[in-house]
Parts: sequence; structure tokens; C-alpha cells
Amino acid sequence: MVTTYAGGRPVNAFIQVFAVPPPGHGNSLIQVWNGTTIDGAARVPMTALLNVARGWIDEGLGGEGAGVEVIATYVNGSTVRYDMKFTTYKPSDALNALSNPVAGIIKLNYGSIKMNLTLTAKKPAGTTAQAPTPPAPAGCWWSLLWSWQTPQVDIPIAWVVDKAPNYLAGSLSAYYNQYTTATVYFYASAGITQGTSAGVTYRFIGYSSQVGAQNWNSLSFGLGQPSGGYLYHVGTLGVAGLRLICITGPTDQYDYEAFVSSIGQNGQLYFSANVSYINGFMSLYKAYTGVHPRYVPFDEIYEGSGHGYAYMFSNIQTYSPPFGFMGTIPIGLIISLTASRLGAQLSAPGLILANLAARLQVSATQISIISISVGHASSYPAYGDLLVAAVPVPYSNPSRSYFYYPYLLGFNVTGLGSYSSGASIYVDGPGVVFNQCAPIFDSYNWTAYVQIGGSPLLVPGGSVEAVIYDSRGSIVWSGSFSVPASFDGSPHEPVVVSVPWTVFNYGVPYNVYYMELTYGGYSTRYGSITYKPSTTTFTIYASFQSCPEHQSLNHE
Repeated sequence: MVTTYAGGRPVNAFIQVFAVPPPGHGNSLIQVWNGTTIDGAARVPMTALLNVARGWIDEGLGGEGAGVEVIATYVNGSTVRYDMKFTTYKPSDALNALSNPVAGIIKLNYGSIKMNLTLTAKKPAGTTAQAPTPPAPAGCWWSLLWSWQTPQVDIPIAWVVDKAPNYLAGSLSAYYNQYTTATVYFYASAGITQGTSAGVTYRFIGYSSQVGAQNWNSLSFGLGQPSGGYLYHVGTLGVAGLRLICITGPTDQYDYEAFVSSIGQNGQLYFSANVSYINGFMSLYKAYTGVHPRYVPFDEIYEGSGHGYAYMFSNIQTYSPPFGFMGTIPIGLIISLTASRLGAQLSAPGLILANLAARLQVSATQISIISISVGHASSYPAYGDLLVAAVPVPYSNPSRSYFYYPYLLGFNVTGLGSYSSGASIYVDGPGVVFNQCAPIFDSYNWTAYVQIGGSPLLVPGGSVEAVIYDSRGSIVWSGSFSVPASFDGSPHEPVVVSVPWTVFNYGVPYNVYYMELTYGGYSTRYGSITYKPSTTTFTIYASFQSCPEHQSLNHE
């Protein structure tokens, strides 16, 4: 079931369904169905996936999560609204459901994909007719211009380069937990552009593949070990280019996508000390963009007096709302490197392809998806810094109208240096507060995520000052809150700003307040990293709710 909405209401949109073929196909996407939603809903028949699903089964991959992309396009006058989203299904379950619907419905997820059509384009004013694939849409559709699937390649889920291999050593681990199994989802990305000179909108568009996280592995580096390496799956990657076409003519709206097509060897996790492979695709970034990849100063490392550095990048509460686990893999660069070695010509602009990444999301909160530790030194005490690679272009979060810089799961361990980074604040909490009719709670809470350089990575310390102003600009409340301090690893946690509910004077329909949050900056213990101050302000509406007689607790 596909449901389509624009501006919060159901709309009748043209639906296109593309399936990801199994490894060895050559193309990375095949259109298998199209149709139009009625009253904002369309049912895609499972038979549309029949031929592709059989291909996966013939390759012995019927139990793998195969990708399906749904694109919805809606025309309202001269405005075109659209969205695209990936999800997965198991080919063996699909065929079982078709042969035995009663038994198949137990295994197969007959789910609903909700499409909020937030992306827009202008419909051409020309009169040149374009012939769509039947059934004809009511105005516009997406044409798959080209697609390409890599052969099996190493897909590094994390890597480390030790810039101080003579005196610092440690390990890089992935998917570790003794008690819980989990699923890791690989999210596809899209770079959407209007023509060649306009800005590019980058976003993640749902998961195209998945793998069990039960195959733990680890890599050692430094002090007699290699100076780095990577942990990887073997699998195939896909890339595609699409163009928005209308009855009145083609538009200059293009969509370039990159995604993980398949994970082979039953999800087995391997390690390699071949740092030249990492350097090979990362060096392409400057060749395509003219700038070097970005590295975010994350933590200071100290070895001595029983101390060692360790940090676990997990799907824990720290990176839950609004981010989830946002570590990414630069698959656009890996696709480019693979294509160049094979002599394949890709029609995607290098600037866009270089910034396309696959996001990792893990299904359970108990598993440590990536862990890095530095526990050995040639002499003590020893000092260093941990830098984390980041994509230096903003990705958009359409559900929250929020932009952020995804970080890559690539780490540099260096000697103690001198780094400076900006900070930004993302706030999650109520926009409207109400008076109480009975004493249920003492305060309203807002969670402030103080981010390093606009990425979802959080600062390791400092404090946040909170000030609330009324509509006249008068201060009605203030408070100071400490960022949980980090030394040699965790916590890197957000700040909870707690405000007594009695601070607000609740009105009809509401009274307006403004909360200003200021992060004062922070320097790490040995002074190698400095995070700059940052300020954000948001609006709070205090609304009066009627209560039974003698039960109103409205603060005057």
C-alpha cells in the first residue's frame, strides 16, 4: 500500500515502483509497476516483483533484504510535488505469499509506505507532448535515464588511519554484543538538482539493503600492527540517474541516487589492513569537489595512570531523536573508484556522486555498532586526538525541516594537535505548553543537542545557559545546565533543559515566550581541541486549558 500526501491532505499521485535486481545484472534499478493513487492510496500487486524476486532466489539470495524504490509525483497547476523512498522485502517470502497467501501473510510485511510530497519543481509551460509509459500520468513522471551496478566490492563500514603509529595503538570493532542480535539497515541517498548550476538537495531516502549484525569482527592498529585498515562487507552497490518529465516537456530536475544493492556471504564481516584502498576513494573527493574531505575533532586521547580511550558509536539515546545512528559510508566515492578501474563511464556529476553516502541504522539499542579504542602506547603518559571524517555538504531531514552534516565512519588517530570547531544546537521538545489541572509533573523538558560542526556528533563538555523571555522582551526565567563531561571516551550526551511549568502565564488562545540557549564553548583537558560558542532561539506558546471548577493550577 502506498499513500500520498501534500500539505497534510491525501492527493492522487502517479506512482512508479523500481526493483533492485540481484548481483550480476548490470543495471541497478528496473521499473516493475506504475499507477495512480485513488483518494491518496494505491495497492501495488506483489506479482509486479515476481520476475525480479525469482532472480534473487536463482542466485541463492532469496532470504536477503532486496530493495524496492517507490517514487510518487503529483501535479497541482504549475507546481510538481514528489518524493522517493526505498524499502526492502524478502524475495522468498514474496513468492511464498503468492503461492500460499494465507501462510505467506504471516511472514511477508504487507505494510504501508507513506509518502509526504515535500520536494517541488516547476512544470514546463511548453506544449511538446512526451509519451509516458502507460498508464499515462496526469502530468509528470520520472524517467530512468541510466543505472549501473558494481560487481562485488569491499564495502567498508568503518576504517581507521593511525597518524601516530609509533606510540599509539588500539582496535576498531563492529557489531559487538554478547546478548542481542540486531539488523543493520543501509539507507540510500539522493542528490537532487535543477540544471547544472543550481544547488543540490541531499537526503536519505529509505533503506535499500539490510544485514544481521551478529558477525562481530575487530581490527588492531599501531605498535607493531598495521597503521590502519577497515572492516567491511562484500557486496554490490548501485547508482542511477533519473529526470522529471512532464506532458508539456522535460524539466531540468534531475535525481542522482546511490545505494547498497546487496550484502553477500551471509553478512560475514571481514577486516583488511589495505589502507591504500581507503586512500584511493577518499583522494577522489578533492579531485571531484576541489576541497579536501572534512575531519571533525571529536575527542582527546590520554594514555596513562590506568586510563585508556574507548568510545562506542551505538544506536543509544544520545543519537536517537532526532538523528538515530547517523554514521555513513561514502559509497559514491567507492562507486567512482570501481567504475574508473573497470573503465565504466557514469553520467552522474562527480561533485554530486562524491557526496552521496549510505547511512547505517541499527534496529536494537543494545548493540555497539562501531567501537574504537586506543589502549596502548610506546611510553606513558601519551596523548593524542581522535578525528572523525564528515561529508562537508548538508543533508536535509524532510520530516523536521532540519539540515545536518553526516559523519563518515572513518577515524584518524593523531598526536596531540591544535584543533578548533564550531558548534550548533538542535532542540527537541514541546512547542506548545499547557497549564495543569492536577499536579502531574513539575517541569517541561527540552533536549539540547550541542553538535560538533553541524554534524550529529555531540561535544564532550561545556555548559548551556537558558533564558526565557516574554513577548515584551523581559526575562522571566534563566538557568544553567552542564553538558555531560567526557574524558577518554563517553558520554558525548545531550543536555536536558528543565523549566518549572509555573514559569509560564498561560493564555487564550496562548501567550508567546522565547527561549534562548547559549553554549559557552569548551576546551578539552589538555587544550588540543576548542569548541566555539553557539546560540539558538525558539518560540514557545503557553496555552490555557479549561479545568473542572476549583482544579485550575494556572500560574499568575
